[in-house]
Amino acid sequence: MGNRFLKAVSALAVVPTLALAQQPARPATPPPAPPAQRPAAPPAAQPQRPAPAPAAAPRPMAGGERNGAWEFTIGPAILTVDQALASNLAARGALDPNPGRIMFGGHARFGKQLGQNFGISVGAGYFTGQGGTAIQPTVNLTYTTNINSDFNFFIPIGAQLTKFTDGFTATYGFSGGLGIRKMMGSSMALRIEGRMAYENYDELPDPAFNGTGTAGLSFFFGGGPARDTDMDGVADRRDRCATTPRGAVVDANGCPRDADRDGVFDGLDRCASTPANTPVDATGCPRDTDRDNIADNLDRCPNTPAGTPVDANGCPRDADGDGTADNADRCPNTPRGTPVDANGCPRDADGDGTADNMDRCPNTPAGTAVDTNGCPRDADSDGVADNADRCPNTPAGTQVGADGCPTMRDADRDNVADERDRCPNTPAGRNVDPNGCPLAEVPQVGQALVLRNVNFTSGTARLTPASRTVVQQLAASIQVTLRNSPNARFEVGGHTDNRGTAAANRRLSQARAQAVLTALTQAGVPASALTAVGYGPDNPVAPNTTAAGRAQNRRVELKRLS
Repeated sequence: MGNRFLKAVSALAVVPTLALAQQPARPATPPPAPPAQRPAAPPAAQPQRPAPAPAAAPRPMAGGERNGAWEFTIGPAILTVDQALASNLAARGALDPNPGRIMFGGHARFGKQLGQNFGISVGAGYFTGQGGTAIQPTVNLTYTTNINSDFNFFIPIGAQLTKFTDGFTATYGFSGGLGIRKMMGSSMALRIEGRMAYENYDELPDPAFNGTGTAGLSFFFGGGPARDTDMDGVADRRDRCATTPRGAVVDANGCPRDADRDGVFDGLDRCASTPANTPVDATGCPRDTDRDNIADNLDRCPNTPAGTPVDANGCPRDADGDGTADNADRCPNTPRGTPVDANGCPRDADGDGTADNMDRCPNTPAGTAVDTNGCPRDADSDGVADNADRCPNTPAGTQVGADGCPTMRDADRDNVADERDRCPNTPAGRNVDPNGCPLAEVPQVGQALVLRNVNFTSGTARLTPASRTVVQQLAASIQVTLRNSPNARFEVGGHTDNRGTAAANRRLSQARAQAVLTALTQAGVPASALTAVGYGPDNPVAPNTTAAGRAQNRRVELKRLS
Protein backbone atom coordinates (compact mmCIF):
# COMPACT_ATOMS: atom_id res chain seq x y z
CA MET A 1 0.00 0.00 0.00
CA GLY A 2 2.92 2.39 0.86
CA ASN A 3 4.48 1.91 -2.59
CA ARG A 4 1.13 2.63 -4.31
CA PHE A 5 0.74 5.84 -2.26
CA LEU A 6 4.25 7.10 -3.07
CA LYS A 7 3.75 6.35 -6.79
CA ALA A 8 0.49 8.32 -6.72
CA VAL A 9 2.21 11.27 -5.06
CA SER A 10 4.98 11.23 -7.70
CA ALA A 11 2.41 11.21 -10.50
CA LEU A 12 0.54 14.16 -8.98
CA ALA A 13 3.77 16.20 -8.89
CA VAL A 14 3.75 16.28 -12.71
CA VAL A 15 0.34 18.02 -12.81
CA PRO A 16 1.46 21.58 -11.92
CA THR A 17 4.48 21.32 -14.22
CA LEU A 18 2.29 20.44 -17.18
CA ALA A 19 -0.22 23.12 -16.27
CA LEU A 20 2.47 25.80 -16.17
CA ALA A 21 3.96 24.63 -19.46
CA GLN A 22 0.57 24.99 -21.18
CA GLN A 23 -0.02 28.60 -20.06
CA PRO A 24 0.22 31.09 -22.93
CA ALA A 25 3.23 33.38 -23.09
CA ARG A 26 2.75 36.76 -21.46
CA PRO A 27 2.48 39.52 -24.04
CA ALA A 28 5.17 42.18 -24.09
CA THR A 29 4.43 45.21 -21.97
CA PRO A 30 3.15 48.03 -24.18
CA PRO A 31 5.11 51.29 -24.17
CA PRO A 32 3.90 53.72 -21.53
CA ALA A 33 1.28 56.25 -22.48
CA PRO A 34 2.41 59.87 -22.55
CA PRO A 35 1.91 61.57 -19.19
CA ALA A 36 -1.13 63.72 -18.62
CA GLN A 37 -0.55 67.45 -18.92
CA ARG A 38 0.09 68.91 -15.43
CA PRO A 39 -1.54 72.24 -14.55
CA ALA A 40 0.74 75.24 -14.73
CA ALA A 41 2.30 76.35 -11.45
CA PRO A 42 1.26 79.75 -10.02
CA PRO A 43 3.49 82.52 -11.39
CA ALA A 44 6.68 83.25 -9.38
CA ALA A 45 5.75 80.54 -6.82
CA GLN A 46 8.24 77.85 -7.90
CA PRO A 47 11.95 77.95 -8.84
CA GLN A 48 13.08 76.91 -12.28
CA ARG A 49 13.12 73.13 -12.52
CA PRO A 50 16.04 71.33 -14.18
CA ALA A 51 15.51 69.24 -17.28
CA PRO A 52 14.09 65.81 -16.48
CA ALA A 53 16.67 63.15 -15.70
CA PRO A 54 16.81 60.03 -17.91
CA ALA A 55 14.07 57.57 -17.04
CA ALA A 56 15.09 54.95 -14.49
CA ALA A 57 14.87 51.29 -15.34
CA PRO A 58 11.38 49.87 -14.77
CA ARG A 59 10.88 48.10 -11.45
CA PRO A 60 9.76 44.49 -11.84
CA MET A 61 6.81 43.26 -9.84
CA ALA A 62 7.75 40.81 -7.07
CA GLY A 63 5.85 37.71 -8.26
CA GLY A 64 2.49 37.29 -9.93
CA GLU A 65 -1.01 37.47 -8.55
CA ARG A 66 -1.86 34.28 -6.69
CA ASN A 67 -5.36 35.33 -5.68
CA GLY A 68 -7.66 32.56 -6.89
CA ALA A 69 -4.75 30.29 -7.86
CA TRP A 70 -4.61 26.54 -7.29
CA GLU A 71 -1.75 25.26 -5.13
CA PHE A 72 -0.29 21.76 -5.25
CA THR A 73 2.29 20.72 -2.63
CA ILE A 74 4.38 17.57 -2.37
CA GLY A 75 7.31 16.62 -0.18
CA PRO A 76 8.64 14.63 2.78
CA ALA A 77 6.93 14.60 6.16
CA ILE A 78 7.46 13.47 9.74
CA LEU A 79 4.89 12.26 12.30
CA THR A 80 5.42 12.35 16.08
CA VAL A 81 3.05 9.94 17.80
CA ASP A 82 1.54 10.61 21.22
CA GLN A 83 3.40 8.54 23.84
CA ALA A 84 0.27 6.88 25.23
CA LEU A 85 -0.94 6.14 21.70
CA ALA A 86 2.41 4.60 20.73
CA SER A 87 2.36 2.37 23.81
CA ASN A 88 -1.20 1.22 23.04
CA LEU A 89 -0.29 0.46 19.42
CA ALA A 90 2.73 -1.54 20.57
CA ALA A 91 0.57 -3.51 23.00
CA ARG A 92 -1.79 -4.39 20.12
CA GLY A 93 1.12 -5.45 17.94
CA ALA A 94 0.60 -2.58 15.48
CA LEU A 95 4.06 -1.16 16.31
CA ASP A 96 7.33 -2.66 17.49
CA PRO A 97 7.72 -3.32 21.24
CA ASN A 98 9.07 -0.24 23.03
CA PRO A 99 8.58 1.89 19.91
CA GLY A 100 9.95 5.36 19.31
CA ARG A 101 7.54 8.21 18.61
CA ILE A 102 8.75 9.29 15.15
CA MET A 103 7.58 7.99 11.77
CA PHE A 104 8.79 9.24 8.39
CA GLY A 105 7.00 9.53 5.08
CA GLY A 106 5.63 11.95 2.55
CA HIS A 107 2.63 14.16 1.93
CA ALA A 108 0.65 15.73 -0.88
CA ARG A 109 -1.81 18.62 -0.72
CA PHE A 110 -4.14 20.32 -3.20
CA GLY A 111 -5.73 23.67 -2.40
CA LYS A 112 -7.47 26.75 -3.70
CA GLN A 113 -6.60 30.35 -2.75
CA LEU A 114 -9.87 32.18 -2.16
CA GLY A 115 -8.21 35.58 -2.00
CA GLN A 116 -5.12 37.32 -0.66
CA ASN A 117 -5.48 35.77 2.81
CA PHE A 118 -7.74 32.73 2.89
CA GLY A 119 -7.56 29.37 1.21
CA ILE A 120 -8.85 25.81 1.52
CA SER A 121 -7.01 22.56 0.91
CA VAL A 122 -7.21 18.79 1.17
CA GLY A 123 -4.27 16.45 1.48
CA ALA A 124 -2.90 13.21 2.81
CA GLY A 125 0.28 11.93 4.40
CA TYR A 126 1.75 8.47 4.48
CA PHE A 127 4.23 7.46 7.22
CA THR A 128 6.23 4.33 8.06
CA GLY A 129 8.49 3.34 10.91
CA GLN A 130 8.54 1.61 14.29
CA GLY A 131 7.16 -1.52 12.63
CA GLY A 132 3.95 0.05 11.39
CA THR A 133 2.36 2.51 8.95
CA ALA A 134 0.01 5.46 9.19
CA ILE A 135 -2.21 7.36 6.74
CA GLN A 136 -3.31 10.88 7.58
CA PRO A 137 -5.95 12.67 5.43
CA THR A 138 -6.50 16.37 6.22
CA VAL A 139 -8.89 19.21 5.35
CA ASN A 140 -7.74 22.74 6.22
CA LEU A 141 -8.80 26.36 6.11
CA THR A 142 -5.64 28.48 5.83
CA TYR A 143 -5.04 32.11 6.74
CA THR A 144 -2.01 33.62 4.95
CA THR A 145 -0.50 37.03 5.76
CA ASN A 146 -0.31 37.87 2.03
CA ILE A 147 -0.29 35.14 -0.59
CA ASN A 148 1.20 37.56 -3.14
CA SER A 149 4.34 38.37 -1.10
CA ASP A 150 7.63 36.58 -1.70
CA PHE A 151 7.76 35.42 1.93
CA ASN A 152 4.64 34.82 3.99
CA PHE A 153 3.42 33.10 7.10
CA PHE A 154 0.24 31.02 7.21
CA ILE A 155 -1.91 29.36 9.87
CA PRO A 156 -3.71 26.10 8.92
CA ILE A 157 -6.74 25.05 10.97
CA GLY A 158 -8.83 22.02 10.12
CA ALA A 159 -9.72 18.40 10.64
CA GLN A 160 -7.67 15.25 10.28
CA LEU A 161 -7.90 11.51 10.99
CA THR A 162 -4.82 9.35 11.48
CA LYS A 163 -5.18 5.67 10.62
CA PHE A 164 -2.52 3.23 11.87
CA THR A 165 -1.77 -0.39 11.01
CA ASP A 166 -4.58 -2.89 11.72
CA GLY A 167 -7.30 -0.27 11.32
CA PHE A 168 -6.50 1.66 14.50
CA THR A 169 -8.16 4.96 13.46
CA ALA A 170 -9.07 8.23 15.17
CA THR A 171 -12.82 8.79 15.41
CA TYR A 172 -12.34 12.53 14.99
CA GLY A 173 -9.54 15.05 15.19
CA PHE A 174 -8.73 18.73 14.89
CA SER A 175 -5.42 20.35 14.07
CA GLY A 176 -3.77 23.74 14.00
CA GLY A 177 -0.30 24.94 13.21
CA LEU A 178 2.03 27.47 11.64
CA GLY A 179 3.97 27.53 8.38
CA ILE A 180 5.98 29.65 5.96
CA ARG A 181 6.25 29.95 2.21
CA LYS A 182 9.31 31.28 0.37
CA MET A 183 8.67 31.93 -3.29
CA MET A 184 11.25 30.51 -5.68
CA GLY A 185 9.84 32.23 -8.73
CA SER A 186 6.34 33.39 -9.59
CA SER A 187 4.78 29.91 -9.56
CA MET A 188 6.87 27.75 -7.18
CA ALA A 189 7.54 28.05 -3.46
CA LEU A 190 9.27 26.24 -0.64
CA ARG A 191 6.58 25.41 1.93
CA ILE A 192 7.39 24.36 5.52
CA GLU A 193 4.62 23.59 7.98
CA GLY A 194 4.14 22.22 11.48
CA ARG A 195 0.81 21.08 12.95
CA MET A 196 -0.36 19.70 16.25
CA ALA A 197 -3.51 17.54 16.20
CA TYR A 198 -6.03 16.72 18.92
CA GLU A 199 -7.38 13.26 18.03
CA ASN A 200 -9.83 10.97 19.76
CA TYR A 201 -9.39 7.19 19.72
CA ASP A 202 -12.02 4.87 21.17
CA GLU A 203 -9.26 2.62 22.47
CA LEU A 204 -7.66 5.39 24.58
CA PRO A 205 -9.12 6.98 27.74
CA ASP A 206 -7.65 10.38 26.85
CA PRO A 207 -7.23 12.25 23.56
CA ALA A 208 -3.93 11.89 21.73
CA PHE A 209 -1.73 14.78 20.61
CA ASN A 210 0.06 13.89 17.38
CA GLY A 211 2.43 16.33 15.67
CA THR A 212 3.12 16.53 11.95
CA GLY A 213 5.92 18.39 10.20
CA THR A 214 6.10 18.78 6.43
CA ALA A 215 8.47 20.39 3.95
CA GLY A 216 8.03 20.46 0.23
CA LEU A 217 7.52 22.38 -2.97
CA SER A 218 4.29 24.19 -3.80
CA PHE A 219 3.27 24.84 -7.39
CA PHE A 220 0.76 27.59 -8.26
CA PHE A 221 -1.28 27.70 -11.43
CA GLY A 222 -4.39 29.45 -12.63
CA GLY A 223 -3.82 32.77 -10.81
CA GLY A 224 -1.87 34.65 -13.49
CA PRO A 225 0.84 37.31 -13.19
CA ALA A 226 0.23 40.77 -11.74
CA ARG A 227 -0.46 43.35 -14.45
CA ASP A 228 1.44 46.63 -14.27
CA THR A 229 0.99 48.57 -17.52
CA ASP A 230 3.10 51.63 -16.64
CA MET A 231 5.84 49.57 -14.91
CA ASP A 232 5.81 51.72 -11.77
CA GLY A 233 5.70 48.79 -9.35
CA VAL A 234 2.01 49.28 -8.52
CA ALA A 235 -0.37 46.68 -9.96
CA ASP A 236 -3.03 48.07 -12.28
CA ARG A 237 -5.80 47.01 -9.94
CA ARG A 238 -4.40 49.45 -7.32
CA ASP A 239 -2.93 52.10 -9.65
CA ARG A 240 -4.90 55.37 -9.66
CA CYS A 241 -2.46 56.93 -12.12
CA ALA A 242 -2.08 54.15 -14.67
CA THR A 243 -0.06 56.22 -17.21
CA THR A 244 2.77 57.37 -14.93
CA PRO A 245 5.99 57.97 -16.91
CA ARG A 246 8.67 55.40 -16.38
CA GLY A 247 11.17 56.31 -13.67
CA ALA A 248 8.83 58.59 -11.73
CA VAL A 249 8.68 58.05 -7.96
CA VAL A 250 5.11 57.16 -7.04
CA ASP A 251 3.08 56.83 -3.85
CA ALA A 252 1.13 53.77 -2.77
CA ASN A 253 -1.60 54.65 -5.28
CA GLY A 254 0.85 54.79 -8.21
CA CYS A 255 0.71 58.59 -8.56
CA PRO A 256 3.78 60.90 -8.89
CA ARG A 257 4.95 62.06 -5.45
CA ASP A 258 6.21 65.40 -4.16
CA ALA A 259 6.68 64.57 -0.50
CA ASP A 260 7.97 67.99 0.61
CA ARG A 261 5.57 69.97 -1.63
CA ASP A 262 8.32 72.24 -2.91
CA GLY A 263 7.16 71.99 -6.53
CA VAL A 264 9.99 69.65 -7.56
CA PHE A 265 8.85 66.09 -8.06
CA ASP A 266 10.63 63.44 -6.00
CA GLY A 267 12.17 61.89 -9.07
CA LEU A 268 14.09 65.14 -9.66
CA ASP A 269 14.33 66.40 -6.06
CA ARG A 270 17.79 66.00 -4.50
CA CYS A 271 16.47 67.27 -1.14
CA ALA A 272 13.25 65.33 -0.74
CA SER A 273 12.55 66.47 2.85
CA THR A 274 12.69 70.25 2.45
CA PRO A 275 10.60 72.03 5.16
CA ALA A 276 7.40 73.67 3.97
CA ASN A 277 7.59 77.19 2.49
CA THR A 278 11.38 77.04 2.13
CA PRO A 279 12.76 78.70 -1.05
CA VAL A 280 14.59 76.07 -3.08
CA ASP A 281 16.99 76.02 -5.97
CA ALA A 282 16.51 74.18 -9.25
CA THR A 283 17.39 70.82 -7.65
CA GLY A 284 14.78 71.18 -4.89
CA CYS A 285 17.33 72.01 -2.15
CA PRO A 286 17.00 75.00 0.24
CA ARG A 287 18.96 78.13 -0.64
CA ASP A 288 21.84 78.72 1.83
CA THR A 289 23.99 81.69 0.79
CA ASP A 290 26.58 81.45 3.61
CA ARG A 291 26.56 77.64 3.57
CA ASP A 292 25.97 77.22 7.29
CA ASN A 293 23.21 74.62 6.71
CA ILE A 294 20.48 77.11 7.72
CA ALA A 295 18.14 78.06 4.89
CA ASP A 296 18.24 81.74 4.00
CA ASN A 297 14.61 82.27 5.01
CA LEU A 298 15.45 81.13 8.58
CA ASP A 299 18.97 82.59 8.87
CA ARG A 300 19.17 85.62 11.21
CA CYS A 301 22.91 85.88 10.62
CA PRO A 302 23.14 85.40 6.82
CA ASN A 303 26.85 86.31 6.57
CA THR A 304 28.34 83.90 9.13
CA PRO A 305 32.01 83.12 8.34
CA ALA A 306 32.55 79.71 6.77
CA GLY A 307 33.19 76.86 9.23
CA THR A 308 31.59 78.52 12.27
CA PRO A 309 29.14 76.29 14.20
CA VAL A 310 25.75 77.96 14.29
CA ASP A 311 22.51 77.56 16.23
CA ALA A 312 19.04 77.01 14.81
CA ASN A 313 18.88 80.71 13.86
CA GLY A 314 22.10 80.56 11.84
CA CYS A 315 24.07 82.57 14.40
CA PRO A 316 27.38 81.46 16.03
CA ARG A 317 26.50 78.83 18.62
CA ASP A 318 27.04 78.90 22.37
CA ALA A 319 25.37 75.64 23.40
CA ASP A 320 26.05 75.93 27.14
CA GLY A 321 25.28 79.64 27.39
CA ASP A 322 28.53 80.47 29.19
CA GLY A 323 29.45 83.39 26.97
CA THR A 324 32.15 81.53 25.05
CA ALA A 325 31.35 80.57 21.45
CA ASP A 326 31.40 76.85 20.79
CA ASN A 327 34.30 77.03 18.33
CA ALA A 328 36.46 78.52 21.12
CA ASP A 329 34.89 76.61 24.05
CA ARG A 330 37.07 73.79 25.46
CA CYS A 331 34.28 72.72 27.83
CA PRO A 332 31.19 72.86 25.60
CA ASN A 333 28.82 71.20 28.12
CA THR A 334 29.29 73.47 31.13
CA PRO A 335 26.13 73.55 33.34
CA ARG A 336 24.10 76.74 33.13
CA GLY A 337 25.15 79.44 35.59
CA THR A 338 28.63 78.04 36.19
CA PRO A 339 31.43 80.67 36.29
CA VAL A 340 33.97 79.85 33.58
CA ASP A 341 37.48 80.88 32.62
CA ALA A 342 38.62 82.24 29.26
CA ASN A 343 38.45 78.78 27.74
CA GLY A 344 34.82 78.25 28.75
CA CYS A 345 35.70 75.73 31.49
CA PRO A 346 34.31 75.85 35.10
CA ARG A 347 36.46 77.66 37.66
CA ASP A 348 37.84 75.35 40.39
CA ALA A 349 39.99 77.42 42.75
CA ASP A 350 41.08 74.55 45.04
CA GLY A 351 41.58 72.06 42.21
CA ASP A 352 39.43 69.33 43.79
CA GLY A 353 37.37 68.61 40.66
CA THR A 354 34.23 70.37 41.96
CA ALA A 355 33.29 73.66 40.31
CA ASP A 356 33.42 76.68 42.62
CA ASN A 357 29.68 77.37 42.33
CA MET A 358 28.91 73.88 43.70
CA ASP A 359 31.86 73.57 46.14
CA ARG A 360 30.69 73.70 49.78
CA CYS A 361 34.29 73.35 50.97
CA PRO A 362 36.13 75.74 48.61
CA ASN A 363 39.49 75.56 50.43
CA THR A 364 40.01 71.79 50.52
CA PRO A 365 43.73 70.89 50.76
CA ALA A 366 45.26 69.68 47.52
CA GLY A 367 45.12 65.90 47.00
CA THR A 368 42.16 65.31 49.34
CA ALA A 369 39.46 62.99 47.97
CA VAL A 370 36.13 64.84 48.01
CA ASP A 371 32.45 64.00 47.62
CA THR A 372 30.04 65.57 45.13
CA ASN A 373 29.82 68.68 47.32
CA GLY A 374 33.59 69.24 47.20
CA CYS A 375 34.04 68.30 50.86
CA PRO A 376 36.49 65.63 52.16
CA ARG A 377 34.97 62.19 51.66
CA ASP A 378 33.96 59.91 54.56
CA ALA A 379 32.76 56.61 52.99
CA ASP A 380 31.88 54.86 56.28
CA SER A 381 30.30 57.98 57.83
CA ASP A 382 32.31 57.66 61.03
CA GLY A 383 33.29 61.34 61.12
CA VAL A 384 36.88 60.77 60.00
CA ALA A 385 37.80 61.78 56.43
CA ASP A 386 38.89 58.92 54.21
CA ASN A 387 42.42 60.28 53.73
CA ALA A 388 42.92 60.10 57.52
CA ASP A 389 40.82 56.99 58.21
CA ARG A 390 42.90 53.90 59.01
CA CYS A 391 39.77 51.73 59.24
CA PRO A 392 37.74 52.85 56.19
CA ASN A 393 35.06 50.12 56.41
CA THR A 394 33.92 50.56 60.01
CA PRO A 395 30.29 49.36 60.47
CA ALA A 396 27.72 52.14 60.85
CA GLY A 397 27.19 53.28 64.45
CA THR A 398 30.57 52.05 65.68
CA GLN A 399 32.46 54.37 68.04
CA VAL A 400 35.83 55.28 66.54
CA GLY A 401 38.91 57.21 67.56
CA ALA A 402 40.72 60.00 65.77
CA ASP A 403 42.22 57.46 63.37
CA GLY A 404 38.76 56.13 62.36
CA CYS A 405 39.23 52.73 64.04
CA PRO A 406 36.74 51.21 66.53
CA THR A 407 37.21 51.98 70.22
CA MET A 408 34.58 49.50 71.39
CA ARG A 409 35.17 46.21 73.22
CA ASP A 410 34.53 43.11 71.13
CA ALA A 411 35.76 40.02 72.96
CA ASP A 412 34.74 37.48 70.29
CA ARG A 413 35.79 39.75 67.40
CA ASP A 414 32.53 39.45 65.51
CA ASN A 415 32.33 43.24 64.94
CA VAL A 416 29.43 43.57 67.38
CA ALA A 417 30.22 45.55 70.54
CA ASP A 418 30.09 43.51 73.73
CA GLU A 419 27.34 45.67 75.18
CA ARG A 420 25.14 44.83 72.19
CA ASP A 421 26.34 41.22 71.71
CA ARG A 422 23.65 38.73 72.73
CA CYS A 423 25.96 35.83 71.86
CA PRO A 424 29.32 36.98 73.31
CA ASN A 425 31.17 33.71 72.72
CA THR A 426 30.59 33.24 69.00
CA PRO A 427 33.23 30.94 67.43
CA ALA A 428 35.79 32.75 65.31
CA GLY A 429 34.92 33.10 61.63
CA ARG A 430 31.13 32.64 61.97
CA ASN A 431 28.83 35.15 60.27
CA VAL A 432 26.57 36.90 62.78
CA ASP A 433 23.39 38.98 62.73
CA PRO A 434 23.20 42.56 64.12
CA ASN A 435 22.79 41.06 67.63
CA GLY A 436 26.07 39.14 67.35
CA CYS A 437 24.43 35.70 67.12
CA PRO A 438 25.56 33.11 64.53
CA LEU A 439 23.64 32.96 61.27
CA ALA A 440 22.61 29.71 59.58
CA GLU A 441 25.50 27.84 58.00
CA VAL A 442 26.11 28.10 54.25
CA PRO A 443 27.90 25.24 52.41
CA GLN A 444 31.33 25.62 50.90
CA VAL A 445 31.86 25.62 47.11
CA GLY A 446 30.89 22.24 45.65
CA GLN A 447 29.15 21.06 48.83
CA ALA A 448 25.45 20.66 49.58
CA LEU A 449 23.56 21.27 52.82
CA VAL A 450 20.24 19.56 53.66
CA LEU A 451 17.81 22.25 54.85
CA ARG A 452 16.56 20.78 58.10
CA ASN A 453 13.15 21.87 59.36
CA VAL A 454 12.14 23.08 55.88
CA ASN A 455 8.82 21.31 55.41
CA PHE A 456 5.79 21.54 53.13
CA THR A 457 2.10 20.84 53.41
CA SER A 458 1.70 17.18 52.43
CA GLY A 459 1.60 16.63 48.64
CA THR A 460 2.05 20.37 47.89
CA ALA A 461 4.78 22.96 47.42
CA ARG A 462 3.45 25.27 50.19
CA LEU A 463 6.01 26.00 52.91
CA THR A 464 4.79 25.64 56.50
CA PRO A 465 4.90 28.84 58.62
CA ALA A 466 7.76 27.45 60.74
CA SER A 467 9.74 26.66 57.59
CA ARG A 468 9.55 30.27 56.42
CA THR A 469 11.38 31.36 59.58
CA VAL A 470 14.18 28.88 58.81
CA VAL A 471 14.37 30.13 55.21
CA GLN A 472 14.59 33.76 56.38
CA GLN A 473 17.54 32.86 58.64
CA LEU A 474 19.20 31.09 55.73
CA ALA A 475 18.61 34.16 53.51
CA ALA A 476 20.47 36.36 56.01
CA SER A 477 23.49 33.98 55.85
CA ILE A 478 23.46 33.94 52.05
CA GLN A 479 23.39 37.75 51.93
CA VAL A 480 26.45 37.91 54.21
CA THR A 481 28.22 35.40 51.92
CA LEU A 482 27.34 37.49 48.85
CA ARG A 483 28.76 40.63 50.48
CA ASN A 484 32.06 38.83 50.94
CA SER A 485 31.86 36.85 47.67
CA PRO A 486 29.66 38.76 45.16
CA ASN A 487 30.08 36.03 42.51
CA ALA A 488 28.81 33.21 44.75
CA ARG A 489 25.97 31.17 43.21
CA PHE A 490 23.67 28.62 44.87
CA GLU A 491 21.36 25.83 43.67
CA VAL A 492 18.16 24.94 45.52
CA GLY A 493 17.55 21.23 44.80
CA GLY A 494 14.27 19.43 45.46
CA HIS A 495 14.19 15.64 46.06
CA THR A 496 11.43 13.06 46.63
CA ASP A 497 11.10 9.38 47.46
CA ASN A 498 10.13 6.88 44.76
CA ARG A 499 6.42 6.62 45.50
CA GLY A 500 4.23 7.76 42.62
CA THR A 501 5.28 8.37 39.02
CA ALA A 502 8.70 9.80 38.22
CA ALA A 503 7.17 12.67 36.21
CA ALA A 504 4.86 13.69 39.06
CA ASN A 505 7.74 13.50 41.56
CA ARG A 506 9.93 15.69 39.35
CA ARG A 507 7.16 18.28 39.02
CA LEU A 508 6.62 18.29 42.80
CA SER A 509 10.35 18.53 43.56
CA GLN A 510 10.75 21.38 41.03
CA ALA A 511 7.79 23.24 42.54
CA ARG A 512 9.18 22.82 46.10
CA ALA A 513 12.66 23.96 45.05
CA GLN A 514 11.06 26.98 43.35
CA ALA A 515 9.01 27.74 46.48
CA VAL A 516 12.19 27.88 48.61
CA LEU A 517 13.93 30.03 45.96
CA THR A 518 10.98 32.43 45.95
CA ALA A 519 11.02 32.66 49.75
CA LEU A 520 14.78 33.41 49.68
CA THR A 521 14.34 36.20 47.11
CA GLN A 522 11.46 37.66 49.15
CA ALA A 523 13.85 37.73 52.13
CA GLY A 524 16.37 39.80 50.16
CA VAL A 525 18.60 37.30 48.27
CA PRO A 526 19.15 38.42 44.64
CA ALA A 527 17.40 36.08 42.21
CA SER A 528 20.52 36.13 40.00
CA ALA A 529 22.42 34.21 42.71
CA LEU A 530 19.92 31.32 42.80
CA THR A 531 18.65 28.50 40.61
CA ALA A 532 16.00 25.89 41.37
CA VAL A 533 16.22 22.27 40.16
CA GLY A 534 13.78 19.41 40.79
CA TYR A 535 15.54 16.03 40.81
CA GLY A 536 12.52 13.92 41.77
CA PRO A 537 13.53 10.46 43.05
CA ASP A 538 16.81 10.35 41.09
CA ASN A 539 19.28 11.05 43.93
CA PRO A 540 18.23 9.10 47.05
CA VAL A 541 20.39 9.30 50.18
CA ALA A 542 18.74 6.30 51.83
CA PRO A 543 16.88 3.16 50.71
CA ASN A 544 13.27 3.77 49.71
CA THR A 545 12.26 0.42 51.21
CA THR A 546 11.56 1.84 54.68
CA ALA A 547 9.51 4.78 55.93
CA ALA A 548 12.60 6.27 57.58
CA GLY A 549 14.60 6.01 54.36
CA ARG A 550 11.83 7.62 52.34
CA ALA A 551 11.61 10.46 54.87
CA GLN A 552 15.34 11.12 54.40
CA ASN A 553 14.92 11.18 50.64
CA ARG A 554 12.15 13.81 50.82
CA ARG A 555 14.39 16.83 51.29
CA VAL A 556 15.51 20.22 49.98
CA GLU A 557 19.25 20.90 49.63
CA LEU A 558 21.25 24.11 49.18
CA LYS A 559 24.36 23.54 47.05
CA ARG A 560 27.01 26.19 46.53
CA LEU A 561 28.06 26.25 42.87
CA SER A 562 30.70 28.98 43.00
